[in-house]
Amino acid sequence: MIENYNEIDEIADLITARITGTIDEAGRMKLEDWILASPENARLYERYTSEEFIVDKFRFIAEHDISASYQELMLKVKRAEQKRKVRFYRYAGVVAFFILLGGILYLGKENIVLSKPEKVARIIPGTYKAILTLADGSQVDLSEIKTDRKLDKEGAHMRIMSGAIRYATSDTSVMEEQYHTISIPRGGEYTLTLSDGSVLQMNSESEIRYPASFRSGTREVFMKGEVFFQVARDTTAPFVIHSEQGEIRVLGTSFNVRDYGDENFLETTLVNGKVAFERAGEQYTLLPGEQLRLDKRSGQTAVMPVDTRLYCSWTEGRFVFEKQRLEDIMNTLSRWYDIHVSYENQSLKDVLFTGNLKRYGELAPILDMLTLINKIDIEVDGNRVMIKDRK
Repeated sequence: MIENYNEIDEIADLITARITGTIDEAGRMKLEDWILASPENARLYERYTSEEFIVDKFRFIAEHDISASYQELMLKVKRAEQKRKVRFYRYAGVVAFFILLGGILYLGKENIVLSKPEKVARIIPGTYKAILTLADGSQVDLSEIKTDRKLDKEGAHMRIMSGAIRYATSDTSVMEEQYHTISIPRGGEYTLTLSDGSVLQMNSESEIRYPASFRSGTREVFMKGEVFFQVARDTTAPFVIHSEQGEIRVLGTSFNVRDYGDENFLETTLVNGKVAFERAGEQYTLLPGEQLRLDKRSGQTAVMPVDTRLYCSWTEGRFVFEKQRLEDIMNTLSRWYDIHVSYENQSLKDVLFTGNLKRYGELAPILDMLTLINKIDIEVDGNRVMIKDRK
């Protein structure tokens, strides 16, 4: 629990810094210790960082006259002079209200217009969708199979469940590999368990080509889009992922690969284990908590430590962004919600946003938050979204 006003002040500052991406390592550790101190603290943190809570508080603000309070806050900010971190006075019991105001100030919004967000059309999130293409070219719409069902095709034994397909254990005596392909459309996701036990979570607009049964000593798949891999360990058969940009080799590990054809970067983010990326005769090795980022335009490759949660949260039903460009965020949302996004001017693409959002909620609360925290307007017409400067 928060015991006193000083702790209220400190914890609120830390939550604000986490939301806006300005938290340092010491602050992050202190906040994590506080969250883990009790179930109540964890519930409070989850509540104060949820999009529903933030949108609800901004709607409250929009309906009340807070100009005097805001002016007082701005005076306190100016008096802080060279201090890098500004502490705001908070009223007891309304911590989140000032967390939100602090968040806006950290984002550098000098002139804030608090207005009620416009209603937008009901756009629902993606769901389980996938097309299975067999070696002979025939197709099975997996999204139409709602109950458990067994499928035997081309010597492969598959079990299809809601949102997932599982292949039977490899028959290593198979002389010829029969390649199958699973394609995920916009607004879809699906889970594939290969014959070696490796589990692949596939995001929207992704594709995997793989053997229905691996032969002894080989495990190779071909991918496009975004896939989270949990590779079953087998020291006798390295697992090789072929993308248009290079190869990723592993023995057994968990990692995310994002390689969309319309994006300028390939990203491989390692959660645990060890992987190697090979391209044009060069090899890069990743350790847990590291990401390889390849610029497709220049060919430059960098390996750096990252917060893996920012790149793998989609597998756990969240969108987590930290000082990320609006265009990149909208690219992610457009695939999941099957929307088409355009911009009134190109500069809007570079607006930065930090947030933690539910992946399985409707689109409207997410757009509300983007318009409230950033100085933009968003118009929705069917599945078309226009992002505009706020007039």
